[in-house]
Amino acid sequence: MSQTKLYRMPFFAAYWREALADSHKVKQLVFAALMIAMARALSLIPSIPIAHTKLSFGFLARALCALVCGPVLGMIYGFSEDILGYILQPQGEFFFGYTLSTMAGVLVYALCFYRARITVWRLTLANLLVNVLVNAVLGSLWTMMIRGGGYWGWFVVSLSKNLATIVPKVLLLYILFQALLPILQRAGIMPRQLSDKGRLSFI
Repeated sequence: MSQTKLYRMPFFAAYWREALADSHKVKQLVFAALMIAMARALSLIPSIPIAHTKLSFGFLARALCALVCGPVLGMIYGFSEDILGYILQPQGEFFFGYTLSTMAGVLVYALCFYRARITVWRLTLANLLVNVLVNAVLGSLWTMMIRGGGYWGWFVVSLSKNLATIVPKVLLLYILFQALLPILQRAGIMPRQLSDKGRLSFI
């Protein structure tokens, strides 16, 4: 499961061939299953109140799975995690739109992290895209379909909440990746990512 080649952008045929190949590897499948279990465990931890919203920790498992497993297996993971999460911890009525949002969120993380040089800029960009495009734009659509009302009313509220959690999510991912990237490097999963000072680069 050596991951030696990095890409600046995910718009290469070789990138997607490797992502497809990784989606069939036993170690990646096991890792994805472990991340589902991790997501379920993290969901039991109380959310952190931030301004007028709360930050839960499930995104950490999704981002880590995206980093290691890539966009193809990552979307399969997102589907499985959402469905199993509802079965194990049902909250309200099931709506498939939120499953699509989970899959889209993992896909965005994968496009930013998989086979890429991890930097603070990438962590920020990934969370900005997930919070705005997936959580606010798509999430407001699902809320409108379920509860009714105008789209823009839901969007403004959702966007303000999601913007408030971007910086805390970046900080938590920075701490997680800073700790785990050397371990993944020693395991042959990732090439060296940290600088000579043992830190992630800013850009």
